[in-house]
Amino acid sequence: MNILVTGANGFVGHSLVNNLIDTKHSVVAGVREIPLKKLNCEYRLIGNLEANTDWNDALKGVDVVVHAAARVHLMNDKSADSLTEFRKVNVEGTLNLARQAVEAGVKRFIFISSIKVNGEGTELGKPYTADSKPNPIDPYGISKYEAEQGLLKLAETTPLEVVIIRPTLVYGENVKGNFHSLMKWTYKGIPLPIGGIKKNLRSLVSVDNLVDFIITCIEHKDAKNEVFLISDDEDISTASLLEKISKGLDVKNKAVNIPPKLINTAASALGKSSVAQRLSGSLQVDISKAKNLLDWQPKYSTSESIRKTAEFYKSNLASHKAMTLQRPLDVIFSATGLVVASPLLIGTTIIGYLDTGSPLFIQERVGKEQKPFKLIKFRTMKVSTESVASHLVDNTSITKLGKVLRKTKLDELPQLLNVIKGEMSLVGPRPNLFNQNELIKAREDMGVYKVLPGITGLAQLSGVDMSTPERLAKKDKEMIDSMNLKNYFSYIVKTALGKGSGDAVK
Repeated sequence: MNILVTGANGFVGHSLVNNLIDTKHSVVAGVREIPLKKLNCEYRLIGNLEANTDWNDALKGVDVVVHAAARVHLMNDKSADSLTEFRKVNVEGTLNLARQAVEAGVKRFIFISSIKVNGEGTELGKPYTADSKPNPIDPYGISKYEAEQGLLKLAETTPLEVVIIRPTLVYGENVKGNFHSLMKWTYKGIPLPIGGIKKNLRSLVSVDNLVDFIITCIEHKDAKNEVFLISDDEDISTASLLEKISKGLDVKNKAVNIPPKLINTAASALGKSSVAQRLSGSLQVDISKAKNLLDWQPKYSTSESIRKTAEFYKSNLASHKAMTLQRPLDVIFSATGLVVASPLLIGTTIIGYLDTGSPLFIQERVGKEQKPFKLIKFRTMKVSTESVASHLVDNTSITKLGKVLRKTKLDELPQLLNVIKGEMSLVGPRPNLFNQNELIKAREDMGVYKVLPGITGLAQLSGVDMSTPERLAKKDKEMIDSMNLKNYFSYIVKTALGKGSGDAVK
């Protein structure tokens, strides 16, 4: 079964593609442009989502389309023309894709809609159900509802099976928008005036639960031509949400307990009634249809998912803040090193010519965000040696000069040029090859590609090399999470003193 995911660069689409790859599905990422951080799957450029877009190439051989691409925001989504603009993408663009999917022989079309189709809120204890009458209010919600209606009508007259999913607020690692703002303000200790909103309940859905449900809809025969509301099935008040975020961030919750009525009055006076509604009102959904018809249950609790999201945010923020000086230090030390070591560099180059006739070894490696770059080293192996990871190369491939260079780590000196160019850091995960799929997967899972690769680091000093991908990725992650100036200097000094090991060979 071949699955095309539109909007594969987006928050939900990216998570879905990753999960489909992990569960051994055949997946095609539909994107407007190829991302720097590539996933281990086929990419197809899909262009803009418009009424006249040609999808023929993207739909070739596809069995299921998961349509996650959409227009979500406009600069002024309350203007007179905003509904027209939303319709061009969310309605006309979607139905154009669906009609071409029918012609291409696609069996199932899964449409990621929005709970906004149901409305902006519920009475406490009276959740929306799959049978609730739609009541979209804003242009985005209206456009999503109209797209739903067009898809269901298409399913009545063609073999295409349509599945409509209306998620509540989606959150998780790398989330943006309001949820990200709550984490940022809470982490900074800003006394948010919403700590007193304790009597509302809102349904949320973690991206992990949403992705799991989408995959269920891909595979389950009873999902066809149905509408599902989806959430974590664990409603939470605004005050409780802030408390859980604070706990996940390991900071004190400084939210101020202002009465909700006062908040609503102030918001109304400022023309922000809709914001107050989202903060103090309730929005609950009943997911019993998903449970009963598809035998699906959320795998992850809201508490667990909020904690995981907050910890991820804190980890990324801490790593970024700790090493704001890393780049300037890299440049200063590398430039100095190239000048001081210039006689050694020249001498080694000359001897290298006598040794192999090709003193420099230049190889494409995986850089930050999985962007390719050319790594430069002194050659330590025969020119005829296969281009694979060092631990897969036989020891007899190393030349006499190479043994000296590897033992003294002088073979790494030319990488100072990579550092100057901004492709590497002095300290970071060792860059791997693009054919090391197992290591790439392990490092993706650990978020290792969020930083520049390095000449040395914790793994090298701990004797962990690329022959054990998962262990190496975990050690890389440990280094990234604990990175600070003290460790930065420590790794450099220990490497200069000869501690640690280089890339292992057989």
